[in-house]
Amino acid sequence: MAIDYTPVMLALAHPYPELEQWLAERFEALNGRCVRRVHFDDLPAAAKRVQPQYVKAWLWDFVPSTTTHVLFLDFDVLPVRALPDLPDAPFVAAPDMQGFAERRALEYPTIADCGYFNAGFFVARRDTRPIFEQLKCFAVAQDSQDRTHGEFEQTTLNLLVQAGVGVTWLPYECNVIAISDNSEAARTAINMHMCGMSSTPARWVILNALRSILGVRTLNG
Repeated sequence: MAIDYTPVMLALAHPYPELEQWLAERFEALNGRCVRRVHFDDLPAAAKRVQPQYVKAWLWDFVPSTTTHVLFLDFDVLPVRALPDLPDAPFVAAPDMQGFAERRALEYPTIADCGYFNAGFFVARRDTRPIFEQLKCFAVAQDSQDRTHGEFEQTTLNLLVQAGVGVTWLPYECNVIAISDNSEAARTAINMHMCGMSSTPARWVILNALRSILGVRTLNG
């Protein structure tokens, strides 16, 4: 039986609102779920003061109290095909690209034992809310002058999840990292994540070109 989930996209101050809308519409067309898009003005006061990558710690604040599962979708994830059935587990995610995950595993024994997910796409069940409350505390405590890369938020979330509930793994194709050299995964991608291009306009140029080609049509048949 398929779980009932709410997709949430943290767009915040998206530089290209038309791309944000297109990505949300593609997800909706493929998966039959309306995406809740969160912008800066929607944030509670505490979330407005932390680094943008940490705002996902407030994920449960953006959905009704009756919501049982939240699917987090980063603002640069391109939905390519419909998702498979998602398991009813506390935390569901896809592994990060191999080289990056291996570097984190050298630093953290827990990651070496349990694996490392990319935090741009995951599904959390309501019983994980205490983990996100811990991430809030960590976010507020950070010095924004010292911590500027999303790796810190992602690694912290990995460690909290692994220590708390563990990860139920989806195939890598559910969150293929665009800069990865895994060409086979790219050909069969369910979601293509354009992360790793934040210092250049490349991802927006690519996404805009794909918008012209794909529109909101699905690729499942």
